Amino acid sequence: MKRFHIVFALMICFSLVFYACAKKIEKKETVLFTDFMGRQVSIPKKVDRIVSMAPNVTEMLFAIGLDNEIVGVTEFCNYPESAKSKAKIGGYYNPNIEVILSLKPDLIVATPDGYSKERIEKLDKSGIPIFIVNPQKIDDVLESMLALGKITGKEEYSKQVVDGLRNRAKIIRDKVSQIPINKRPKVFYEIGQNPLVTVGPGNFVNDLIKTAGGINIAEDAPNSWPIYSVEAIITKNPDIILTAPSTMTSSDKNDTERWSKYRTISAVINNRIYTIDPDILLRSGPRIFDGLERLYSIFYGQ
Repeated sequence: MKRFHIVFALMICFSLVFYACAKKIEKKETVLFTDFMGRQVSIPKKVDRIVSMAPNVTEMLFAIGLDNEIVGVTEFCNYPESAKSKAKIGGYYNPNIEVILSLKPDLIVATPDGYSKERIEKLDKSGIPIFIVNPQKIDDVLESMLALGKITGKEEYSKQVVDGLRNRAKIIRDKVSQIPINKRPKVFYEIGQNPLVTVGPGNFVNDLIKTAGGINIAEDAPNSWPIYSVEAIITKNPDIILTAPSTMTSSDKNDTERWSKYRTISAVINNRIYTIDPDILLRSGPRIFDGLERLYSIFYGQ
């Protein structure tokens, strides 16, 4: 009987040790994914703590239901409202690596724009997986959201969200397909005033303008963020001018007054100058579908 008790006790001990080891292995279990830069990234099967390195990434993560998993965001991540209460890891171009490490994330999601090779290498050495998304067009945003859903265990919910956004874009595309090219408005989008900066080819805002049924007068520019001259704008004579507010006091009225001296431009003559929230156009995340609908409404008054 005594021997039985000893054997039984040993069995329990071995079982507990095996269970503890199994739990350790389970925690480290990973799956290999390819991010949008072609990098192979080994990500934990269960993601509990995420740091977002860009405002559009933060909005995508919240949109697919990862509010509780997000533990750190940049200082510029101001949407949705609950993003403001998350720990701040610094700016978009100058994140604080020490703060990021202190948050003990098991996943970092970034974009290539604000991410230097040195930062990637430093975080890579820490063993934290970095998944990079690179949305340059409307459909890229949807694909990014699906990928983020897949790597975080939110695959089914992300599909539902993406289906809803895709349908909103389809409604606009179907309407625009019925409008002849010669009936579509020529558009100039003023992002910066001094110098005068706009959007060119290869820019996702250019994609938004086209999808909403507009013709970007700077589509033939040499780069994605060209500096434009007033003379070129007068020559191309846009029907609509869109502006991004440079200050909290910027408004349609202020921008109309600023452009009013150029009386030969159709947009000025017909008072078609609109100030639009830049975050729904310039952040390539789920709110660009709000931007798409807003643009269509401006272009066609519907």
